[in-house]
Amino acid sequence: TLALALGGEALAPGVLRVERRLDLHEAQGRFRPTACVTALPTLWEGPVCAPEGWLFLDTETSGLAGGTGTWAFLTGLARLEGASLLLRQYLLTRLDAEPGYLAAVGTELEGADLLVSFNGKSFDGPLLATRLRLAGPRGERGCPRIDGKAHLDLLHPLRRAFGSVWPDCRLATAEERLLGLRRNGDLPGSEAPAAWLAWLRRGESGPLKGVLGHNRSDLVSLPALVPALAWALREPGPAGADVTSVARHHRQRGDTATALALLDRYRDRLDTAGLMELASLHRRRGDWEAAKATWKRLAEGGEPAALEALAKYLEHQAGDYRGALAFARRLPAGGARDRRCRRLIGRLERAALKRRSRGQYT
Repeated sequence: TLALALGGEALAPGVLRVERRLDLHEAQGRFRPTACVTALPTLWEGPVCAPEGWLFLDTETSGLAGGTGTWAFLTGLARLEGASLLLRQYLLTRLDAEPGYLAAVGTELEGADLLVSFNGKSFDGPLLATRLRLAGPRGERGCPRIDGKAHLDLLHPLRRAFGSVWPDCRLATAEERLLGLRRNGDLPGSEAPAAWLAWLRRGESGPLKGVLGHNRSDLVSLPALVPALAWALREPGPAGADVTSVARHHRQRGDTATALALLDRYRDRLDTAGLMELASLHRRRGDWEAAKATWKRLAEGGEPAALEALAKYLEHQAGDYRGALAFARRLPAGGARDRRCRRLIGRLERAALKRRSRGQYT
């Protein structure tokens, strides 16, 4: 009866599967999910497998605490199949049916080359791995293993790009601000535990429809979020992202040219940290004049990091100890400033002593 109500099929007593196939050419707000095929390498730093090996993952659970007392009662999985997205949702309707439920979910997870999720690397993946170890099937094949599976968690690049400029980095916020989507009549994920308990205790199936709808919306948003985030990392200005953080992302991946180009293009909107990052990249390229120009601009406002950078440059690169001392004396009071000033004064005294000695010898 529940399978008919939800439009699914009973795989075993207590285990239902609901399957849908969606056209990927239909845009999710501003982005088409089909674009994820070419955009994913921008986000994923590991070896890129064929799109057929990607598996989008989202779970609904009995709570958000995690650990051995939390059940993943609904697991939504989506695969790319040509121009369509195949969605499969596995629903646990009886507690004693968990081994069969986990066997079905684990088989799909085990066959994936790359998992793609939103906060799944910290929550969904570890939770499913825990449930598989605790209550998973123990047949000839043993318990399916998903530990160590390649996993792209889209929350991480989202936080990198927007963590400092958005009020939060929830999936709903990303849908609204980045994809241009607003859900209507969606059951909040926080109500999913109560909906499942309503079925277990009273046989109420109505709320479960809302849970499956919410889970389906989450899954469909993931492929669209991939090209959206790739665009934000490529064009942080129009995307409204944190340019400094995005540039730092490219630098950490070894692409200093892109990092420098982004910071230079948006220098007028950079804060102190961004300008120091720009100067640091110029310094690494050996362009000391460009680095000095940025440091001097910041030093005019008394920025300690810029004052220290100029003092270091004049001392170690230009050999101008007097100029270095002038900047060092403007640093905030403390042991670091005192040590630098003493060292520079000592160098100046030794230089003066050498000049006097050469004069006497002559």
